[in-house]
Amino acid sequence: MGAKHRSQKLLQSRFDIVWQRLDDAGEQQMVTPDGHKFMALASRRKRTPEGQDPRLIAVKQRGQEFARIYPCCWGHMTNCNGTRIGGYSDGLDAWAKGLMISKESLTLRPNDEVVHLLARLLNSKELDYDQACGHLPEKPGVYLVYDKKQKKYIYADKALDIQKRIRQHTQRQNRLFGSSIPPIHKGLIDKKLCADSGEAQKYLSKNCTVRHLVVLDEKQRKQPWKKRSLLEHYAICVIEPEYNISGEFEH
Repeated sequence: MGAKHRSQKLLQSRFDIVWQRLDDAGEQQMVTPDGHKFMALASRRKRTPEGQDPRLIAVKQRGQEFARIYPCCWGHMTNCNGTRIGGYSDGLDAWAKGLMISKESLTLRPNDEVVHLLARLLNSKELDYDQACGHLPEKPGVYLVYDKKQKKYIYADKALDIQKRIRQHTQRQNRLFGSSIPPIHKGLIDKKLCADSGEAQKYLSKNCTVRHLVVLDEKQRKQPWKKRSLLEHYAICVIEPEYNISGEFEH
């Protein structure tokens, strides 16, 4: 074993963000920058010293736990036990940022079900934005916003009420995002396609369409919303909608 917390390394994502996304998605197969495959799972310590964070990320190789990454280990080449974790941290960091280190890693995960869900979403009925505001189901699911003028998908998101969320994007002040403007408005303004939130509302109405897929909670699962979350994350990684990426998934 090496020294505890040897050397520091620069990571873009915070431990708590990576842990939460991994906890949402479930166990994931990933790859280090040099091509080594590994499994990662968000977990908690059964016995936690007083005052310490119980969260940890378990790293597995060939089905066996190889190392643990605790919050205090994040940003170091070795963990509390001196085990090298630098490459695994790089893989987790890239995954959390929606990046793929290698083309091969895209085939490792998600599972076939999520791939099929994305195909259904991409082939769902396309509605003009105004039409979507009044005709989308008031049910949980995932949706995509397509910009006909720019000829690309600009936003992807999940919602407990798809119609309500689509309508919220046309509001100048959005309770969902507090006092800030919706991410789609911000993206259009940053791209200088619109001068302000008012123009962004008109832009959506004139130039954008919506596709959606209803994905209900699976009550028999420990995480009933998991399928919906996986589809949203996979759609963002594959389609790379610009206003999600530039906003660093703050939605």
